[in-house]
Amino acid sequence: MTPYERLMAEALPTGTFGHAQPARRRSEPVSRWTPEEQAAHLATLEAELDRLEGRGTGKPKLRVIEGEAA
Repeated sequence: MTPYERLMAEALPTGTFGHAQPARRRSEPVSRWTPEEQAAHLATLEAELDRLEGRGTGKPKLRVIEGEAA
């Protein structure tokens, strides 16, 4: 088999890496969050981030060095 024949025997490219296919559309519409649900979710996320990161506590990660700029 010639190189050209081997090339022509390969499957046609789909234009996607690993032949990934888009997700199928749902038959029913996706429900939207209410403003109350969004506010509760945001409060939960912020509380967990404060607990994990300790935001606002401890020494700052960056500091100002006085003198001439390099």
